[in-house]
Amino acid sequence: MHIIPVIDIKGNIAVHGKSGMRSKYQPLKSVICETSDPICLAKSYKEKGSEMVYIADLDAICGEGDNFNLIKNIDFINKIVDAGIKTREDLERVREYLNKNDKAIIATETLIDKELISEKNIIVSLDFKDGKLLNYTVEEVLGLVRKDTPLIILDISSVGTGRGINMKLINMILKLNKGKNPIYVGGGIRDITDIEKCYNLGIDGVLVGTAIHRGVIDLEEVIKKFEKF
Repeated sequence: MHIIPVIDIKGNIAVHGKSGMRSKYQPLKSVICETSDPICLAKSYKEKGSEMVYIADLDAICGEGDNFNLIKNIDFINKIVDAGIKTREDLERVREYLNKNDKAIIATETLIDKELISEKNIIVSLDFKDGKLLNYTVEEVLGLVRKDTPLIILDISSVGTGRGINMKLINMILKLNKGKNPIYVGGGIRDITDIEKCYNLGIDGVLVGTAIHRGVIDLEEVIKKFEKF
């Protein structure tokens, strides 16, 4: 199972995301990095053993510019990037700033052209808020996505809260997916117990942010314990 640390970027700095209330996000304070510089944070992740990071470009997601040039300079680690893609034009623009092994995320929160769900070499994010998938139905997305395209179950309401993963939501998606696609889980990771729950369910990857920055989870430790390549 991949342990995938998170970088939320707004105005060229790493911020602490919580419950999707993006206008209130503050510069990140972390026990593993002395600054809120996203490049320094990504380097800290890599030093702890991370092979991949999840990056959310919050300005692009909110339609308030982008941080593409900065993201392009995070070229020393593999990235999966949510940049608020709405259309094919957006997808192609984002891909220009990604390296060969990086992948763009197609997220239901922002997506307009739903045919992009069937695109090759992407990751699809099922964005839930208050238990409801934003803009689409789960059945609609699962009917369009290619076999083996990774799916992120992202509980936006739980992001940054540390209140624990949404087991009901995860089990529902696992039942509907029937092993067709790799599954990643993000939002609300409380501690190593939540990571163990995901591992025991056969989850392929876990997105972790707040628990790392607060020192509740030792990134190097969980990578050594759970990552299998």
